[in-house]
Amino acid sequence: MNASQIPVSRHFRLEQLAEGVYAAIHIDGGAAICNAGIIDLGGRTLIFDTFLSPQAAVDLRSATEALTGRPVDTVIDSHWHNDHIWGNQAFSPDTAIISTEETRRLFIDTRGHGAYDAFMANAEANLETNRTQFAAAESEGQRRQLILWVDYYQGVVALKPILRVRPPNLTFNGSLAFHGTTRSVELIEYAGGHTESDLVLFLPQDGIAFLGDLLFIACHPYLGGGDPDRLIQILEDVSGRAPKLLVPGHGPVGSVESLQQMRKYVQTLVGLAHKLVKEGETEAMIEEMAIPGPYDDWLFASFYPGNMHYLYQRVLREQEGMGD
Repeated sequence: MNASQIPVSRHFRLEQLAEGVYAAIHIDGGAAICNAGIIDLGGRTLIFDTFLSPQAAVDLRSATEALTGRPVDTVIDSHWHNDHIWGNQAFSPDTAIISTEETRRLFIDTRGHGAYDAFMANAEANLETNRTQFAAAESEGQRRQLILWVDYYQGVVALKPILRVRPPNLTFNGSLAFHGTTRSVELIEYAGGHTESDLVLFLPQDGIAFLGDLLFIACHPYLGGGDPDRLIQILEDVSGRAPKLLVPGHGPVGSVESLQQMRKYVQTLVGLAHKLVKEGETEAMIEEMAIPGPYDDWLFASFYPGNMHYLYQRVLREQEGMGD
C-alpha cells in the first residue's frame, strides 16, 4: 500500500511490515501508550492488543476497517496490564476477545482491587506531578523521559468517566492457531517472563512476531512482575524461531538483534545485583547508581532503580535459601 493511503492517528503511527500486516506504534502526545498490531489473515482480521485508551482504540478499529474493508473479527490481549487492554471496549460486541485463561483471571481479579482503586484515585495527582516535572525539565533528554508518563496519566484521567474493563470471552492455554486464505498465525503462551502469562503472536510465513511486553526496544523493560531467568529463556526461544521483524510492547520495530540486546540488559542488571550483595552494599546504594551504558539513553529510565531493587531482593532470597 502507498504510504499516503495508510490511515493517520494522533495516537499512533502505522508501519506496514508485510502486505496486510501493520504495527501500530505509540507516538508522543497520544494515548496509545503501548504498541499494537493489525493482521489480515485473508477473510479474517486480528488485532493484537488495544492500547491504554478507548479513544486510541477507536482509531485503531477505524484504521483496520479502512485497510481491510471489513470489521475486526478478533482481538488478542497479550497480557493483563492496563496499557494493553483498556481499549477493548472500543470494539463491537460481536468481536471476540481472546487471551489465556490466566490473563482473563487477572483481568477480573485486579478490577476493584485496593491497588487498582488507589491507582485510579491518584491519577489526577500523578498527571499534575509529571506535567510539573516536564515543564521544569532542563534538557531534551529529561523531557523525553517524562513525556510518556504525561501521556499515560493524561490518558487515564480522560478515560476514567467512560472506562468499562471488557475481559476476554474466549480463552486457551498453551498455543492456538488461526488460518486464513492469505496466512496463518500462531499464538504461544509464555508464563513467568513478564507476567504470569504472556502471548507472542508469530507469523511464520512472513517472519514477523508481535511480542507484547516480553520485548522492549530502546526502553528499560519492567522486570518486577516476572522471573529474569525465565525471561531470558523466552527470548532465546523466540530467537530460535528466527523472526526477521519483531514488534515490541514499547519502542520501535526491531530485529533478532533486539532480542539479544534485551537479554544482555537483563543479564547485566542481574550481575550488578549479585555484585552489590556480594560486596555487602545496602539496597539504598541503588538510588545512587548511575544507569550503565548503553542503557543510560533508553526511555523509561524510572524503571531502572525499580528493576535493581527487585533483583537485589531476589538475590538476597536466593542466598537465604542456599543458607538453609
